Amino acid sequence: MDEDHGRAPCGRNLPIGFITDLGGTHRPNRRRILPRYWILRVSRSLGYPGSFREEFQISALSLLYLVILCLSLIVVSQDVSPAFHIGYDRQFAFAAALAVAAFGATVSLFSIARFTFGYLVSWYMLSIIAGYIWLSFFSPLDYDKSPARWSAALSLIAFMIPAMFVTKPFPLRLALTPRQIDHLVIGMMVLSAMTVGYASLFGFHLIGFIDGEAIRSQFGYPSWLNYPIGIAISAVLPFSYAWLLNRRLYALSVVALAIGVSFYPVTLNKFTLFAPAWLLFATLLLRFFGARLCVILSLLVPVSLGLLIKVFDPSWVSIPFRLINFRMIAIPSSAIDHYNHFFSTHQLTYLCQIQPVGKFFGCSLPQQLGVLFAEQYATGNYNASLFATEGIASVGPYLAPAATLACGLVISLGNKASAELDQKFVFLSGSILVQALMNVPLSTAMLSHGAALLFALWLITPREDKA
Repeated sequence: MDEDHGRAPCGRNLPIGFITDLGGTHRPNRRRILPRYWILRVSRSLGYPGSFREEFQISALSLLYLVILCLSLIVVSQDVSPAFHIGYDRQFAFAAALAVAAFGATVSLFSIARFTFGYLVSWYMLSIIAGYIWLSFFSPLDYDKSPARWSAALSLIAFMIPAMFVTKPFPLRLALTPRQIDHLVIGMMVLSAMTVGYASLFGFHLIGFIDGEAIRSQFGYPSWLNYPIGIAISAVLPFSYAWLLNRRLYALSVVALAIGVSFYPVTLNKFTLFAPAWLLFATLLLRFFGARLCVILSLLVPVSLGLLIKVFDPSWVSIPFRLINFRMIAIPSSAIDHYNHFFSTHQLTYLCQIQPVGKFFGCSLPQQLGVLFAEQYATGNYNASLFATEGIASVGPYLAPAATLACGLVISLGNKASAELDQKFVFLSGSILVQALMNVPLSTAMLSHGAALLFALWLITPREDKA
């Protein structure tokens, strides 16, 4: 124990009696100490020394989020068109609440695991699965829902184990100097600005996103341009902003946000418009809280605010509620419901929706899944997360946990690439990509949204002890 009384070697304030009990020289009340003892042992075995106050906060806020999530989905069901198949019936409310409460046991993992990129992704994936379990009790879509719920829960656990706990850094790492990263970031920002300029040749509209929905499909820029646009928005600009902020180059960090905003007139995409605002929100959270608490609060705060705004603004149009509670939170959960329904009567894809796989095995689908679902359900382009695509669509609900386990291993590469980087830097630079992962397959996120590039950037970023 350090000379500072009551301080553990890890630098966390803990009761003196608790520390001496671990050494066997003093034995205070075992009923009071035993739970803390095992929490600490598990935490240390996972590489995180542990702060009991923070662990309690994470557990409490996580459970609170599940409650707010269910309340939000009830209001969403009353606010959207029946075409979305998002319903609510008091008759099944108790069963739904009991199922979500049982599923809530998984939040204990977030209190004992240390922060990684996989920690961030796993929390957002937990929101999707918890939302689906709740919605499945009220869904009008006809399929066998009980095994689908079990599959969803097991798929999340299978995903979380590698995504949260495979954290050992790569043995070989080519780290650049801070000055070299500065130059790289400036170069990527210039390329992003050039991408905006080129895309604007095919259409540029300074209008609101509600009016933009009607004309977005009329944009005629080449399909290959979707790659640099998606990579810039989800990976390049968030990394650039986080790096410049970390380097205290505040003027350039504002430029990175401005470039991000400039993508909206050429895409008319809500995700593009609000990505810079989300980065500012994440920055504000990091000003007051640690990385792990920021992960929980990054969903709890917006969903709660959206719900409150809807309560005080019960009109049929409530933009914050529609953007956050409906589009950001409810739709990814509802997508699993739709994918379960569709593939209960249609042939599985066996990963043929992934273009390289489809071309190599000669099994490419005639249409993208999002377009196919838009035609089937008439609710817009219905892209979905890895649980719906790499899981349900590819191998069906019974083998979905095996597929999501593999996806978790892919996400763990981000943990290994970002190991030993500042946690707040990783949270901020990955905060937009994780939203993309809620709405697109993992294979799409790795390429079209730049996850592979972001992992590579983390790998070459200098660590603090070498900066």
